[in-house]
Amino acid sequence: MKAFVTEQHGAVSLYLIMILVPIFLFCALLIDFARLKVAEKESENAVKAGVRSTLSAFSPGLQQYGLYALDQGDEKTKEMFVKTVSENMSGSVAAEHFGFIDQRVEPSNTSITSMYSLANHMVLKKQILEEMKYRAPMIYSLEIADKFKKTGLATNLRQASDYSKNAVKIEALLDERNGHLDRAWREWKNIHAKAAAVHPFYQSHLAELNELSARVGIHTVAEVRQSLTAAKADLTELKQQLEKTNDKIADLIAAGNASAAALGRLRDTKDALKTQMSDLTDKISALDQLLEDVIKYTELLAMLKLKSTGDLSDLKAHLTAFDEAINKAKTANDQLNTELRTVQTQNASTGAYKPNEVFQSIDIIQRQELDEYGSEAASVVALFSGLQAQLGSVLLFDAQNYQNADGAIQSFWQKANDLFVRQGQKESQRTNKQTAANSSKSEQRQKAQPYLDQVTRVMGVCSLVNAADPFKEHYTALQGDPAAGSTGFYQAYMTLNKSTDMAQPVPEINVEDADKAGASAMNLVASLEGLLTEVRDEFYVDEYAISKFSYRTLGLEKDASGQAKQSKELSQPESHALVNQELEYLLYGASSCAGNYAAAYAEMFAFRLAVGTAEALTEPHIQAMNVGSPLAMLLAAVAEGAMQAHMDMTKLIDGEAVPLSKKLGSAISLSYKDYLRVFLLLHSRDAVMLSRLQALIQLNTGTSLEHGTTYLSGTAASSVKLWFLPSVMKLLGASGLYSCQVVSDRCHMTKTGVMAY
Repeated sequence: MKAFVTEQHGAVSLYLIMILVPIFLFCALLIDFARLKVAEKESENAVKAGVRSTLSAFSPGLQQYGLYALDQGDEKTKEMFVKTVSENMSGSVAAEHFGFIDQRVEPSNTSITSMYSLANHMVLKKQILEEMKYRAPMIYSLEIADKFKKTGLATNLRQASDYSKNAVKIEALLDERNGHLDRAWREWKNIHAKAAAVHPFYQSHLAELNELSARVGIHTVAEVRQSLTAAKADLTELKQQLEKTNDKIADLIAAGNASAAALGRLRDTKDALKTQMSDLTDKISALDQLLEDVIKYTELLAMLKLKSTGDLSDLKAHLTAFDEAINKAKTANDQLNTELRTVQTQNASTGAYKPNEVFQSIDIIQRQELDEYGSEAASVVALFSGLQAQLGSVLLFDAQNYQNADGAIQSFWQKANDLFVRQGQKESQRTNKQTAANSSKSEQRQKAQPYLDQVTRVMGVCSLVNAADPFKEHYTALQGDPAAGSTGFYQAYMTLNKSTDMAQPVPEINVEDADKAGASAMNLVASLEGLLTEVRDEFYVDEYAISKFSYRTLGLEKDASGQAKQSKELSQPESHALVNQELEYLLYGASSCAGNYAAAYAEMFAFRLAVGTAEALTEPHIQAMNVGSPLAMLLAAVAEGAMQAHMDMTKLIDGEAVPLSKKLGSAISLSYKDYLRVFLLLHSRDAVMLSRLQALIQLNTGTSLEHGTTYLSGTAASSVKLWFLPSVMKLLGASGLYSCQVVSDRCHMTKTGVMAY
């Protein structure tokens, strides 16, 4: 070892240099490489801090609605980003002590990109769900689901809705069947009246024809006329002979020389001629009577043939109309019986529902009964058809023909009258019951009508609107002006999201009369039970709207101490441009306060009417039950429900809460706001609802959501000075060892940071 140290030859020094120089070079490269890694991490953190700090400049107006977005210009956004990134790099710190790196921003290669605005429905909905993810489920459970489920009202409304549909359907079939049976009975009465008229006519004329037939025998008109002509010719000849005989007698007497014998012979001849003439005159008289009888017989037979053909044609026309009516009655009756069996099956499977008992009191007509009715009517006309056929085929009417024809007309009348009497009893009972049902329905309609008329008068009133509508300008901004060809905020957002303005899913509420009001009410609540199964995204959006926007009774509602409730929302809904009408607009989208108020009032009345009707059906109207009319019982319930609903609406629009169901749970109440919450749930439509929300937010904040971006992508270029061997570092960088580019003695790197609200 000592020799090695004291050795003076240059080989050792050269050897040491060859070892130490690479070590020093490696250390220098390692130091710069470490500095680059630190700089890379610093650049990444600075870019993220820049993006995060830029996002902190969200719009305060939108933040009041629980929404976060940038609404400043791109230049200001970039300036804030660059400044934040720069101040988070080591190069911005004053060089008061040793700096391991001196990283600085290269502004020329720095950019900031903003994307995904709140005008996009998906982006808006995501923020709304985030805002409401804790509040909405609790409100849904406390304010909606529990109230309906605990009272059992949802089930009761569904049962009432099912009954209403069945009642209307079955009543329509019942009316259709009765209408066709009424028509068939009218046609049968026409047949019976015809039978009553023709029976004595044919009976008397057939007897007369039979009497004439006995006198006429087999003689014909031509034959009798020929005999009569011959007899008259013989009589004329006898008269001539008598005149000649008289002339001869006169000549003999005048001559004075006539013998008594000759005069006696002439007088005998004269007497013989007179006797012959007397006999011939009697014969002519008899032939005249016979001719008259033959003509009368012929005319009577022809008349009976012609009349029977016409009468048969009339009877067949009535029978055709009868058959058409009875066949339609059979079809309606079959459908009615099928529906009744279906209702009975449903009632047995889902549990007894008291109102369904009315279906059991409906008169059931078996198909066989209608078949017999139709076949008997046809057989009656067939009997007369047989009479017409007999008369039509008769050439010489004799006693046998008379017996057959008289038997046919008697059978025709007897069977027609028997069917008329027998069926008349059934028709009388059916008509009486139908009349009682119609009377009951008319009575219930009259009871409900005053309340429905009052609803029609008040539901379109907007108490906030004077003669000059102060909201017209705001609605024009929201909805546009079709007359001027302009589109509003709503349509702009629909177009931006490539959504079609679908037809209103809100059921048409028609309170023109009890039938339409009852149908509208039951259609409204038909799907309520199925909506209460779970919380859905639509409810989050709906509850967001309820919490951020105004409605008709905002400021009128009172707390437990009787003080007016104050909204604690940052959006301050009481100060919005559309005073106390924003939720109604979100629901119905009308272009006026009156239009939105009318739709909300009508639908709320329909809901209360449905509740009142369902409650009334739990204690069915006895009179309506007895007459066997499902619709009469429904109308009775509607009349009672309309009276109660009218009183409830007066309280609701005054800001009071009314019991959800007085019979099923009077301790649980709902206010005007709660009903809007239910309607929003019933009529959820994402595209339309979100576009209207966007339009209202723009109206209230003056900020176009198209410029409110929620996503930033920031890219910043920075550089750090290399301490050792830039050329070598450049070569190493080209090989992909690290991700910066060496320019002169500085290494440039680019980092990107993305972040969204």
